[in-house]
Amino acid sequence: MKNKIRFGLFGCNMYRTRDLMDASKAAAAGTVEIAACFDIDQAKARHAAEKYGGRAFATEKEFLACPEVDVVLISLPPYLHADAFARAARAGKDVYLEKPVCVDRAGREKILAAYKQWPVRCYVGLSYRYVTPYRKVAEILRRPEAGRILGVHHHWLTPERAPVDPSQYGWRQRLEQSGGELLQHCCHVFDWLWWLGGPMDSVTATAYTPPGAPLPHEEREVTAAFLYNKGGMAVFTLSQNSHQYVQRGTVHAEGLGIQYQWGKDTFVRVYKNRARAAEETYEWSLSSEPGDGGEIDRNSAQMKDFIDAWLAGRAMPVGIEDGIRAYDYTCAIRESYRSGRRVDVSRAGGGAFNPGA
Repeated sequence: MKNKIRFGLFGCNMYRTRDLMDASKAAAAGTVEIAACFDIDQAKARHAAEKYGGRAFATEKEFLACPEVDVVLISLPPYLHADAFARAARAGKDVYLEKPVCVDRAGREKILAAYKQWPVRCYVGLSYRYVTPYRKVAEILRRPEAGRILGVHHHWLTPERAPVDPSQYGWRQRLEQSGGELLQHCCHVFDWLWWLGGPMDSVTATAYTPPGAPLPHEEREVTAAFLYNKGGMAVFTLSQNSHQYVQRGTVHAEGLGIQYQWGKDTFVRVYKNRARAAEETYEWSLSSEPGDGGEIDRNSAQMKDFIDAWLAGRAMPVGIEDGIRAYDYTCAIRESYRSGRRVDVSRAGGGAFNPGA
């Protein structure tokens, strides 16, 4: 067992880099140190080295060869993730890989080939398992009296985007570089739904993008109904024209019902015997103080899970298989609404996950 992790920052200009560094201090002060920084913009690498410590490297080759680095934290635009992972794995470095792990089939194949050839430990930054109300929902459903999940209904509601001049598109506005909202951000929910109820069998989906949408290549409205292998259903709805900004939903199990929300008002309510009044109510203010259910709690819980597993030499709690699965679920949704039929989720992204084959 080790007592310290030495990170190399591969990409120094993403907000997640800052969040995760702050979270590592909150989760395990003194355990994480920055040994190296690299960014295609050398000024950003130097700035990160000044802020977090470590050396700024001028080339990727020198950065990946740095013997002081235990784990490479890859926080780059999504379309660069697969290549960066492959090169870090080839260098023999363990990896903390931000989501989504890839944006296309070529990236998926590259990650699996690299993982097979250089089986380093890799943690994938799918973080909704650590969102305070979602963790509470999972905790409640694992009680013996909850019984089998019958249905989950999750709604992701976001405000309508302002029009964007295509000549000013950055990677966030380009489907082939970000994966769009359905992959770049909703991958968190697909992972959480799997974490709640286990493997999915298939999905049936519909989608709509109205004429004149700010990003005409991206789904504005999506509804996807997944079937769990062991019974029950998970229905996911994305609305980017709702004029709201909240995530909320319900869970129906054999022994109880749950209502939850994450947004301006954040709560979990558990219904057992009374129709109009919850037997259990949990509420959070989402303040910046630890224990209030906000981003500090989510990020520190995530980093603690990673740090504890890495130091103990255990398998990563959220790994490559989880990242590939979330990508495959997105592919299955898109294939279903385009074809108008139910789709096998295990084959949609490019084949079943089998890195050892």
